[in-house]
Amino acid sequence: MHATVSRITLFLISIVAFSQTQLTVYNHGQALVKEKLQRQVRAGVSEIEVENVAETLNPSSVKLGSEGELQILEQNYRYDLVNQNKLLKKYLGAGVTVVLQNDKKIAGELLSFDNSTLVIKGKSGTDIIQRNYVGSIRCPTPKERIYVRPTLSWTVNNNRAGAYDLDLSYLAGGVSWQAEYVAIVNDAETEIDLSSWINLRNNSGKDFVETKLKLVAGDLQRARQGQPGSEMMFDRMVKAAPVVEERQFFDYHLYEIANLVSVNNREEKQIQWLSPTPVTAKKAYVFENGGNVLSNLPVKISFINDKDSGTGVALPAGVVRMFKRDTDGALELIGEDNIQHTSRDDKVSLQVGKAFDVKGKKEILDRRSKQDRYREEDYRVTLVNRKDEPVTIDVIQHAGYGNWTIKNAEMDFEKLDASRIKFIIDVPANMEKTFTYTVYTSLK
Repeated sequence: MHATVSRITLFLISIVAFSQTQLTVYNHGQALVKEKLQRQVRAGVSEIEVENVAETLNPSSVKLGSEGELQILEQNYRYDLVNQNKLLKKYLGAGVTVVLQNDKKIAGELLSFDNSTLVIKGKSGTDIIQRNYVGSIRCPTPKERIYVRPTLSWTVNNNRAGAYDLDLSYLAGGVSWQAEYVAIVNDAETEIDLSSWINLRNNSGKDFVETKLKLVAGDLQRARQGQPGSEMMFDRMVKAAPVVEERQFFDYHLYEIANLVSVNNREEKQIQWLSPTPVTAKKAYVFENGGNVLSNLPVKISFINDKDSGTGVALPAGVVRMFKRDTDGALELIGEDNIQHTSRDDKVSLQVGKAFDVKGKKEILDRRSKQDRYREEDYRVTLVNRKDEPVTIDVIQHAGYGNWTIKNAEMDFEKLDASRIKFIIDVPANMEKTFTYTVYTSLK
């Protein structure tokens, strides 16, 4: 390094305008950290540092900007943090004093060490000391800088001494978020009360205090990167509901928290963003294809996410936990499912579980065919309702591919697409209902 280089120790200014951090967290477990700093910089070539950056920092993503004419000559990321062996490495050839657990002292030159032994050359000879008998090691003050926190440093050159406003940004891993939803089903099972929390996790090695928080929902394309070397240059808490602004950003959706948020390293924090909202919903039993043995049918709850019957806002991907009140008024879990990123006006379909008392099976009664002309198959669907109330079942059947026609259907149906049909069947309480249909497929 140039002989005129001097080290300037940096301190964060307490004024909010020059110390505020902004955190933008993405779905893929990475965050963009942005900090505004103010520093006094000498004229000429000097070195400045910023300590306590994220341990998961990506050095190649670091960007330091300044409104002044500050020329950056070199950048270093120092993450070779101090521990006992790294300290001992700095004292090879130096005089140390080893204090054993019986208080005996051995002084001399440190010749070598490993995880089990120390080799000390003293006045009367050389001692090989087992490290499990060592109480402490007294070392002289190191001549070089010892880093106890991840640190970014820059060698800079400028013509004018003075205060510089700096904008620091970098990508850091270990920070993630996910939406978590609570859906309370009403007694009539025609509506859900939908609310949502943002679940924020911080495992970056850095505390973020009074931070402006933005969350991006969407699938960003990420470049594949190699593994960096070991040395590279260059409580779960519940917070009162803040106001959250949701808006489109590029081809994603961005959620900005209005108030400042603090989240410590290794902390999981929940922030409420969607207040309980009544949503018109539909419960349905679904029998799709199915085998020839009675099986319990899936129960689904669906709704349209529009302004009239839904939330009217884009819903980021997450877990939906569904509850219903028992006769004593207590909420009980009835199921949970995942939703994908859901736009406004999209349909949401949640699988609650499988019905205990509603079952179905599908049997093939007969097959007929004539080579190169046609194929016919007769099917019988049996639906069983052991509940004390009637149910409606959506029966979705795969008719196959090619030129097919439904014949002799005992129930009305609709064609869903090129391979599926749908029957809507009402089954009275404690009853069974069967119906048949034939699939005719032309082979011409």
